[in-house]
Amino acid sequence: MKNFFKSVRRHISRLDAGQLREQYNLISDEAEFFDLILGTIDRGIMVLDNNGGVKFSNPAVKSILGMEPAHAVESLMLPLGKSSKSEVSLTYPESKVLELQTFPMKDGTLVLIRDATADRVRSEEELKAGATQAVRDLAAGVAHEIGNPLNAISLNLQILKRKLKNDETITECLHQVARLDGIIKGFLAALRPSKPNLMPGSMAEPLTACLKTLKQQFEDRRISVTLDIPGVLPSVAIDRGQMEQVYFNLLKNSLEAMKDGGTIAIAVEADDNDVSVTIHDSGTGMTSEQIAHLFEPYRTTKSNGTGLGLMVSSRIVRDHGGTIAAESAKGGGTAFTVRLPRIERRIRELK
Repeated sequence: MKNFFKSVRRHISRLDAGQLREQYNLISDEAEFFDLILGTIDRGIMVLDNNGGVKFSNPAVKSILGMEPAHAVESLMLPLGKSSKSEVSLTYPESKVLELQTFPMKDGTLVLIRDATADRVRSEEELKAGATQAVRDLAAGVAHEIGNPLNAISLNLQILKRKLKNDETITECLHQVARLDGIIKGFLAALRPSKPNLMPGSMAEPLTACLKTLKQQFEDRRISVTLDIPGVLPSVAIDRGQMEQVYFNLLKNSLEAMKDGGTIAIAVEADDNDVSVTIHDSGTGMTSEQIAHLFEPYRTTKSNGTGLGLMVSSRIVRDHGGTIAAESAKGGGTAFTVRLPRIERRIRELK
């Protein structure tokens, strides 16, 4: 259609009234055709201007949102002019989970909206049966190939420690081996379909523990980390060990996205419904295509990666009743946001 309009514009001065009517009819037929397509598909399509105003929306948008698109845009917190993929939980006018994707356009932002409520309800075994089996096989291999050498290293370090009379360097090596063993065990436990042991707690506690673990790596890579935590933070239902694994995966991704030097800005916030943690790095960023395939196994931008880290993180957050979202621009860094419902909200939903 783009070439058609260019051709008409180029020759319009030479068209008589009859030819203009013919071209108008062709345009009208094309418009009706596209209106039919946009009006019948079940995925919401919306175009926002640079200020977040709704320039266009198909009927599915109102049907999915349950309200006029203009009334819902602000609550969806859509990033303008960026590629992103996220999930949003709606509680009004009815409880829904939406999958949102944004793509930058010349004069605005394209938004795709899909009702993912049925997918959330459906078990992960049904959604990713093949991937789950592959992950289980990988987990068994990792446990065997890494666990045994670690045990051997630990035993030899203990022998060396006795010979060197509690040398501090050996003690630190033993500590790091134990920490690595704990990380692997936590990773394997997260891969298995085990439910989190939810207890009232703070989203900030496993985050600060993970930052402490990675402190030396940040310093070695000359990466500056800022942490903004409010003085009072509402409680969430949390499995501290599993959420520490989520933060570890996200922070490692940020580390690997920056070659040498950079910044990671971490903000912890709370609203009436959720507590959120946003990890924003100054790394290389991702393309729209890479964002679209986030959280899928074996999809990774790393030459030696498997893409399992983000898949595991997504499953853990979902099992906590929360959501994980990503925003990125190529060359402009990446921001991951983890949201967990406040305990009061979970009680309201259970009622």
